[in-house]
Formats: sequence, C-alpha cells, structure tokens
Amino acid sequence: MNKTKFPLSRLAHSICIFGALAFFSSASVWAAKGESFNAALASDEDTFVFTGTCDSGEPYRLYAYQKIANGESRSFYDYEGPVGKGTVQSNTVPKVLAARVCRRFAEIINTHYWE
Repeated sequence: MNKTKFPLSRLAHSICIFGALAFFSSASVWAAKGESFNAALASDEDTFVFTGTCDSGEPYRLYAYQKIANGESRSFYDYEGPVGKGTVQSNTVPKVLAARVCRRFAEIINTHYWE
C-alpha cells in the first residue's frame, strides 16, 4: 500500500489560491453593488473624487476638497446625481452624502447654513 503524503508547500499554495479567490470574489460583489467608492487622489491629499451607482441605477459623483472660508479650513463637496448638481459645505462622510445625493428629493444643506 503506497500512501502519498501531501507536501506542506502544496498546502500553503492551495491556501494562498483559496484566499485570493475569496478576496477577488468579495471585491467583485462589493463593486457590483455600487457601494464602492473609487477614490482618485489628486495633487494634494485633501482632494478626492468618489463615483458610483445609486440603487436606482443612476450614477453619482462627489468631489471632496478643503477650502478656506472665514479664515478656517472647511470641507466642501461638489456633487452630481439624482438630487441634482451643486456645492455644499459639510463635514459628513462621503458614504452618507452619497446616500443623500442618490435621493431625488433629499435636502442637502450647508453645515453652517446660517452664514
């Protein structure tokens, strides 16, 4: 009776392949859901572009940047999506703003709207 031993290097190789397949399959599902943010780093580290697809299938785009307003550095977004097109000063995270931009009748107001 000839028993073949399973070499350790082959086991490690199989684990690496399984891990890579799991990673790529989960990444493709995440991208297919339209929830991924494709962040493109601009010339400075405070400027990002986020694009994606809303649940309705319509595309959205957020351009996040810092700007000096009233002597302070503040976060701004230029947005375009089902809600329309505009600029807003907001400290919210991109994922929350993307959800608002994807709602056709959402109210998007500045953080300091009274100024």
